[in-house]
Amino acid sequence: MNNGLQFLDILIFAMVAGFLLLRLRRALGRRTGNEQPPQFLGGNKETQDTVVKMPAPGGGSDKLGAEERPGSGSGLSQVRTADPLFDESAFLEGARAAFEIVLGAFAKGERGQLQDLLDDITYQNFAHEIERREDAGERLETTLVSIILTDIIDAKMVGDVARVTVKFVSEQVNVTHNEADDVVAGDASQVSTIEDIWTFGRDTGSNNPNWRLVETRAGD
Repeated sequence: MNNGLQFLDILIFAMVAGFLLLRLRRALGRRTGNEQPPQFLGGNKETQDTVVKMPAPGGGSDKLGAEERPGSGSGLSQVRTADPLFDESAFLEGARAAFEIVLGAFAKGERGQLQDLLDDITYQNFAHEIERREDAGERLETTLVSIILTDIIDAKMVGDVARVTVKFVSEQVNVTHNEADDVVAGDASQVSTIEDIWTFGRDTGSNNPNWRLVETRAGD
């Protein structure tokens, strides 16, 4: 009798674990298995007062108009209609994890890992900057100190594609070294507060649950 109850408990726990894993995959897709601990190396090319911003696909304003924000819930409602399993909290958890992974992969030039999380156009922008950095003999080092804010600021459907835009506010330490290992940009003792606006997209008509990063730009 006790063995039967133990088996039932194990079965229930397995079902709960499977349900939670499915929700995380629906939120942002598969993890790569190479995730880094909270302390991250990441960053990019452009600097302004040692603030590092990720390469953007170009175009677009840094500010969203009031009509573009999902304050009324219309944008998120459209996404939920197209994907009834969409969960805002789970999505933000996945977006935060993706932010950390992409920062680290970009700094270390891990192109394969970036390809898993970025769409083709965005990946090419990242890859071009990695190539430029390698050709210049530069080594980028960014320590992600903390993520202060992760917030959805826009959501909409473009045909069958759901696009959800997230604002990240983080604290980072950015340093660029040359071939001689001299610091050519940034300050290892300075923590900068950086605002990034990232847009994730997913084809809701596809069986693929993965969200991909489709656009990056600097915040205010």
